[in-house]
Amino acid sequence: MAHDGGPVYQAIERWEDKSLISPELAARLRDEVTESAAVGTARMTQYLVAATGAVVLLIASGVFLDWVWPRMGEVARAGLLAGAGIVVHLWGARLETKRRWIPAALLMQTAGLGLLLAAFVYSENAWPDRSAGAVGTGLAALVIPLMLAPHSFRANAVMPAVHLCFGLGFLSLFLDRATPLSSDAIIWVLDGVLLVASLIMVDILRRDPDSNRHPWALNAFVAAVYAAAVLAVLTGIGPLDLQDKTLYPLDAWLALVVALALWGIHGAPPGLRKEWFEAQLAYAVLLWIPLGFGTALEAMDGPPTLALVLVGGVAVVGFAYAMRVRSRRIMATSALAFVSAVWYWAVQIGGALGAVAGLVFAAGFLFWLSGRVGAWAAPDSTA
Repeated sequence: MAHDGGPVYQAIERWEDKSLISPELAARLRDEVTESAAVGTARMTQYLVAATGAVVLLIASGVFLDWVWPRMGEVARAGLLAGAGIVVHLWGARLETKRRWIPAALLMQTAGLGLLLAAFVYSENAWPDRSAGAVGTGLAALVIPLMLAPHSFRANAVMPAVHLCFGLGFLSLFLDRATPLSSDAIIWVLDGVLLVASLIMVDILRRDPDSNRHPWALNAFVAAVYAAAVLAVLTGIGPLDLQDKTLYPLDAWLALVVALALWGIHGAPPGLRKEWFEAQLAYAVLLWIPLGFGTALEAMDGPPTLALVLVGGVAVVGFAYAMRVRSRRIMATSALAFVSAVWYWAVQIGGALGAVAGLVFAAGFLFWLSGRVGAWAAPDSTA
């Protein structure tokens, strides 16, 4: 049976045609690739079905709440949400012991934490801030997640990252409900806690470069980095009052993401090098398109040429890097950034004729680049 839909199958066919491997070995390799692909497809299907089940469960919960909600008081409503969150989370943790239920188990544990967080948010309708009920609720928002977290650290490498992100939400609720801190002060506390947690995980990764003892640490650290994006925006809007210049902290965060992705690709120990670091770098280029435009036009109040320099310049750097490491993902997102920058600049500067000239220039550059990329192909290729 011929396979022409995937690069691995194409490589096997090519090796067989060039007599680099025997027909028997080629057949065994095809069977192994087919089996591996089937496992991956089954796991993806599991996640899709589990996600669909989670949506159906949320719909059922909404219908039930629509019926029972008017018949309950505020305290009972908050208790119902909290109880449901704990039950769903523990149910998911129980399912995790059965390997084939792992996708559903992880989603259920995440949904349980979400329900628990919603319960503590809703508790504000039952007790005013800093009342006895609010202080008790705030303490519960700290204690209950801490009681649920140890299982996740022992069981898998995914849920600790989820607990880290939700933990910031639970901490903010405690500070809001049980302390007199202002919203700006709470944001500063969250910044400090996230920084300390990140440094702790960096130290764990430094002492466990093969991820043998703490396989969850890298995922948790990446989750902390992405949580920092939210706090960067909140800090810029709140305590720093940067207004339009709130994009500057987000720019600095994206630069950090790029630096960490490059470290993961080129400088990380073998045990910490993951294929998805390349995807992170490609997504960073993609995210820079709106962020770069916003920085140039809103934060810096600059002309279209500045947007061309910031967005198009990053695209050119992305092209150069993608050619060096032969990354199709980074090449694709860099191409989108380059076309977006040239198109916007041409329309703003020269109208229709300027747009035509700019896009013709972009097309010529991309055709030239296509010829350079052709060097990636095999020597006997017609690419």
